[in-house]
Amino acid sequence: MKILVLGGTSDSREYIKKLDCDYIVTVATEYGFESFSKDFPTVQIRFDELSLTAFIKEHGITAIADTTHPFAKNITALAVETAEKLGIEYINAMRNPKLDSDYEGIIVVETYEEAAAKAAEFSSVLLTIGSNRIDAFKEIISRCTVRILPFEKSIQKCREAGAEYRQIIAMQGPFSEEFNTALMKEIRADALVTKLSGDSGGLQEKIDACEKTKAACIVITGG
Repeated sequence: MKILVLGGTSDSREYIKKLDCDYIVTVATEYGFESFSKDFPTVQIRFDELSLTAFIKEHGITAIADTTHPFAKNITALAVETAEKLGIEYINAMRNPKLDSDYEGIIVVETYEEAAAKAAEFSSVLLTIGSNRIDAFKEIISRCTVRILPFEKSIQKCREAGAEYRQIIAMQGPFSEEFNTALMKEIRADALVTKLSGDSGGLQEKIDACEKTKAACIVITGG
């Protein structure tokens, strides 16, 4: 048996460590490759239908293990369809994030657009959603501080959405509650926007920081 592990999340590591068969990990980003290639056989590639099918055949893959983020719906749908087409097993090994907090300042929304609409009600917003969907906040970017991974492409996406360099914090986490709290106080944030990422995504630390600073925590549960 040889497994193709669709990786890139911190939960991917836990899954890989439990494997007792041959495997190869694929990630879609430079950050993922730098992180995973140090410890596991890793290839950086963004799959489409043709490239995923070709990769599976070339490497003799007999099962696909999906450990991607729950928001990565396109690759998940592609993996399910391709596995069925080729007659190999699809293993859903994704994390199952839950929102477990009684903080009254939490605002739950389904989409990035809904999050932007809610964020528009506040004066200083800390965005911790990455750069891929930053365009959804283009209309209110002037009141946002964006925390992203330290990559040129990520910074460029923020700039294209209208963010000034002074609004961009390019750092690699994980971030503690204390760090989040200090940052929110520094920028006088009255709201934070995050994805429903689970424990490994630092969600609880963000919620705790919002509670300490009495800021709203806007949580995106969908894509």
